[in-house]
Amino acid sequence: MDLADLIRKKLSLFILLILTGLGCSHHSGEDAYLKDFPFSREGRVHPQLLEHLRVEWIPSAYFDRGIHTQGSRFRAVSLTELIRRFRPEERWDAVLLDCRDDYQGIISIDDILEYDLRLALEMKLTSNVDRPDWLNPMVVIVPDSKQAPRQERFMTANIRELSFVRLSDYYAPLDAVAFESMHAHRGGQAFKDNCLFCHSLKGVGGNKGTNLLKAYDFAKEAGGGPQFKKDFAAFHNKNNADKQDMEQFMDMDTLRRIVVFLREIQKDR
Repeated sequence: MDLADLIRKKLSLFILLILTGLGCSHHSGEDAYLKDFPFSREGRVHPQLLEHLRVEWIPSAYFDRGIHTQGSRFRAVSLTELIRRFRPEERWDAVLLDCRDDYQGIISIDDILEYDLRLALEMKLTSNVDRPDWLNPMVVIVPDSKQAPRQERFMTANIRELSFVRLSDYYAPLDAVAFESMHAHRGGQAFKDNCLFCHSLKGVGGNKGTNLLKAYDFAKEAGGGPQFKKDFAAFHNKNNADKQDMEQFMDMDTLRRIVVFLREIQKDR
């Protein structure tokens, strides 16, 4: 290659870099970014995106069992369709659900695809159901064709914003705790699946419910936290006014493991 060819090649590369830079500056603002992509750089889902997904009215026996009703119907979009169309799993592996009442849910993309989860934009309950304040669209819905495990995360409601996140980043403050027993490890998983949405720990989760580490001294609660379990039964039984029946998601063994987990988290503060 002679000198003239080398100069022409470098000049072409220089021009290409200039044009690429101009193209990047065109998309520097988030509004411009959202014109080309369905979510922001931080993973927030653009609200208008939901308007372009297929909508259908569906029942959900899973939901009806959860709040002890029957015949509920939902105008819902498919989160599976959202994942398959735009492939956010190339950067993220979960959807964070921020709710209007300081509740915060999180669902993995694997769970969305396995259980074909939907997002209800509108709901119709039977006329004899006294709907609690928290039960408003948008709502995560398990369709009747799928058998999802009984977990609180699959009934997240009152959603105001969806964001894609990485589970390892989200749970990092909790996963950094070195648990002393398998009971604590299993209790931690149960807490993540059912409790963290209301009761945040180490800056992770929602703030709708009581700060458990301030309300209870788990080190002094002999016998596995009797006051904690008594209060749990009082606030989360199937007959409570808010229809937050947490008893359906865990047995007493699971609750004991959660107490062990909270004891170790409290020691780690």
